[in-house]
Amino acid sequence: MLDPEARSMLRKTLAAERRRLTGRVERIEADVRHREAPLDADADDQAIQLENDPVLDALDEQGRRKLADIDAALHRLDEGSYGVCTRCEAAIPRERLLALPTATTCARCTG
Repeated sequence: MLDPEARSMLRKTLAAERRRLTGRVERIEADVRHREAPLDADADDQAIQLENDPVLDALDEQGRRKLADIDAALHRLDEGSYGVCTRCEAAIPRERLLALPTATTCARCTG
């Protein structure tokens, strides 16, 4: 299991990444919804403005998935199951958690 210092450090890392991703998702959402720069009246100009929307949608979805992973990791930290493989119930090595704080499985079970 993780020592209290490592748990605290990982909690801070997860919280900082959550803040960063939340800001990114909010900026993407504002961009997709064209809040700061409304669409032009001209249809051709609108088409150009909208051509990046599929990429922004994918980035938004990816950011939301990562936020969900972070929230789940923070929940596991709170409930005391953080650092335990969800498949084999072995301890996930500290090094793996430091490299991938949202890990839910040990390297063997990830496979």
